[in-house]
Amino acid sequence: MSIEEFADLATTGYQGGGGGGEQKPPEDELFHSVYIAGKTRKNHINVEEQSGKYQIRGVQYNLDEVHMIITHVKEVLANIKREKNKDNIMCFSFKEGGPPWYGTSTLSDGSKRQCPQTSAERAVNDFCNPCRAQIIVAGIYCKPDGSPILTEDNKPILIFIRGKGMKYSNVSNYLNDRFQEDLSPIFEPVTDQSREFEKSVVNNKRFVVKMTRGEQTSSYGNDVSVFILEKGVEIPKESVLSILKLSKQTVKQFNEKFDWSKSKKGGSTGYGAAPEGVLSTDPGKKEVDDTPEEAPEEKAKEAGSTGKTFSFDDVNF
Repeated sequence: MSIEEFADLATTGYQGGGGGGEQKPPEDELFHSVYIAGKTRKNHINVEEQSGKYQIRGVQYNLDEVHMIITHVKEVLANIKREKNKDNIMCFSFKEGGPPWYGTSTLSDGSKRQCPQTSAERAVNDFCNPCRAQIIVAGIYCKPDGSPILTEDNKPILIFIRGKGMKYSNVSNYLNDRFQEDLSPIFEPVTDQSREFEKSVVNNKRFVVKMTRGEQTSSYGNDVSVFILEKGVEIPKESVLSILKLSKQTVKQFNEKFDWSKSKKGGSTGYGAAPEGVLSTDPGKKEVDDTPEEAPEEKAKEAGSTGKTFSFDDVNF
């Protein structure tokens, strides 16, 4: 099997180095937000979401760890301004293809604003200085052995985390480790193009990701919850191909959800309220409670384990 079949995934890989539309009810979302509760509170179904515990919005609550198999990775740039207790997107870049990238804001002459390529270049640009890189990582919710956790319709549950602010570094480092890893190739014939595609798009899908909670101290002296990502068991190669097929089937929905340039509202410098999951991107500021609004719990059941390995044969993609 050649890489051409999965060419649509080329823009959802990780290159190394350091959503649009109307909001849907969480139970209707394809991708469910994974977050660490910033404070203890009861949600509308009277489940107490405990501070410091992982929550999967609309699926499951108060977990010490979450496991997933990555399906999509996207690096974006977001310039967000906090106004009247609301985060407004001043400029956003979905970083389509290679550089140069362009934001959603325009210059005085009406031309597109080109994005500085590094944080150092953004720092010396008055408009781009508040802009921060984010990494969106989506995947299949699963057990530690990689067995997918399914809905009652035998469908996989897709979840995502957002590496931003102080949460960015650990996510970036994990992906970079997978990018640098020398793994036996899946696609044939092996070419320079196929090797680069596998490093960027496929390597991070070949292992279960174990996510736990860590803490880091901000420059303001307060402790901030961060994602700790660890490499788990390796996925069988035949299952990696199934994961790639699911990624290809859902790449349009992924882009629609996370490409906020498609949700422009109002004037040229204001993009309305930021979609779910976007809060302060300034790692120096006191951590904001990033618990999103509560949502109905989605019934889910665990797929049966097949012992040492697992199969996607019974999964309704």
